[in-house]
Amino acid sequence: MKITPTRNNTHIEDSYEIKLAKSMKNIVEEIIFTREARMLPVTRSVNSYVREWKGHNRLYRLGLFRKHTKDCDLNENNSIFEELLWFILGIWEARY
Repeated sequence: MKITPTRNNTHIEDSYEIKLAKSMKNIVEEIIFTREARMLPVTRSVNSYVREWKGHNRLYRLGLFRKHTKDCDLNENNSIFEELLWFILGIWEARY
């Protein structure tokens, strides 16, 4: 898995391959550590990032937007609408 942090985003290539929430959480904690070490903004909680990742995986698993949902882009400074969308999609526990 390739992880690329930029100022406003962290791109996780082939993120659909990680299915367990605990694994996602561990990776997100490492992402936050790396972003802080590089003095990149961290504007969201671990749970917020994990919900977005779970949402991408859920859409991928359902066969929706596969070209765009096989990878995950964890954006900084999400709008309230985006947070709500990922909350709804990400409340499902990824244990399939």
